[in-house]
Amino acid sequence: MVKRVRQDWLEIAREMLISGGVEAVTVQSISQRLGVTRGGFYGYFGSRDALLERLLKDWQEVNTRALRRIAARDRKDGEAQFKELIEMWVEDEDYNSQYDSAVRDWARRSPEVARKVHKVDDERIDLIENIFRNLGFKGTEAHVRARITYYHQVGYYALAVHETRPARRRLSPTYTLILAGRQF
Repeated sequence: MVKRVRQDWLEIAREMLISGGVEAVTVQSISQRLGVTRGGFYGYFGSRDALLERLLKDWQEVNTRALRRIAARDRKDGEAQFKELIEMWVEDEDYNSQYDSAVRDWARRSPEVARKVHKVDDERIDLIENIFRNLGFKGTEAHVRARITYYHQVGYYALAVHETRPARRRLSPTYTLILAGRQF
């Protein structure tokens, strides 16, 4: 039997959350997928609640890491940042839209999870606002543009819009014009 590590349990939990919702994330189902007993789980997490808490932290990191890099405070080229932001979403690189949707579904049933999701959303909007400030927008306008851009993308996933990447790429200049106020 191969010794499993904490990350294995987390990866399976993520897959189960995405495919079946939070109810599908059970110690029994994960241990069966890994081919191990449930006892090993408790050595890594202690409880299902601890696993779910770690899953939320994982979601935050996985789906915010690239945005943090793109919108880093020491970067000042707003056009390059905005292009990278759009590329991240269009190409589904460094951002797992299914994971995001699964956590948002979970948040609709859990006020505690909803509070944590809103906190992450606030951080992401702040990061996007920094991009708009680097594009020359100030104050409320930078903030509202960031919100519209973020809400647009979250809505895109929530509505399960299915477009090919080439179609999304063709529309990107128009989205850029509307969201950023100019094309580049």
